[in-house]
Amino acid sequence: MAGLKGRSGPVGNLNASRHPWRSFWKRRALRPEDKWILPTLEGYASGLASDKPGLSEAEARLIEIAQISRGASMLILAEAARSGFIQKENGSWDLSPGSKELAKFLSIERASLQTLGLGRRAKPIQDLAKQIQAERQADGE
Repeated sequence: MAGLKGRSGPVGNLNASRHPWRSFWKRRALRPEDKWILPTLEGYASGLASDKPGLSEAEARLIEIAQISRGASMLILAEAARSGFIQKENGSWDLSPGSKELAKFLSIERASLQTLGLGRRAKPIQDLAKQIQAERQADGE
């Protein structure tokens, strides 16, 4: 009964929750007008997790870091679309402050994905009988 006063500790208590960051993003981190990003980020994380069956805790944390970076970059781009990507000051132009930070979040996401190693995949395991039969056929030829 998380979130009910008197039932599981204080309201908003995230102790002993399995995925505290999910609750944090849903309840506290985002403004109501930015909650559109949550389903996109859930799909992003589940897609990465499907590429790596049997995730270790470190791999799950890397997926979480990539997910947060992806969310931050999406929010930066959404705000740039609302307020303008380029700001004109004193006859010259400059990128908006959030847009200057976009490269940082994109590089964090890229580094997380590279560390996670999504490019490497294990070969599918053959049935032992099929493997022996294939070896016998290769020896016979």
